Amino acid sequence: MRPILLYLVLVGLPVLGTLGLLQVGQNLVAPISLAGKWSAQLTPPNPCGLSDEVSLLPAGPTTLSITQSGPNLLISFEDDSKSTFAGNIREVIIDAGMVSQHATAIHTSKGTVAIYFHARVDRQSEPDRLLGALILDNGSLRTEVPLTAIRQSAVHRTTGGG
Repeated sequence: MRPILLYLVLVGLPVLGTLGLLQVGQNLVAPISLAGKWSAQLTPPNPCGLSDEVSLLPAGPTTLSITQSGPNLLISFEDDSKSTFAGNIREVIIDAGMVSQHATAIHTSKGTVAIYFHARVDRQSEPDRLLGALILDNGSLRTEVPLTAIRQSAVHRTTGGG
């Protein structure tokens, strides 16, 4: 009788635990992969009336570099080391805030300016596209600079997340 109880405890419980984990996790979906290089265009590259803030944004075409760990993203403009954003992706929506030497806002002569990155991933096109905006917010004035980015290198698409 004792060997049967030992067998049930040492083999049966781990098998039941594994089956339970498989059942609980069957609906989990990995976030889509965005890591890599993206060709980006800000339109217009120089928003009117934001002379101090303009230096924070790359002018004209630039390259975005995205690193990803699960749903967490680190987005940086390669042409401008000052512009780095930390955020996440939920389904096909990216939300990120600017981080510059551990600060989340930039101090200018017009006050403190927070810069946000908001975009939607268009997976219907080939290659993938990011359609969104850089949002400059100093409280009394909010400016959205439209951004379009196209994935530079071909990456195997996964079906996860959308």
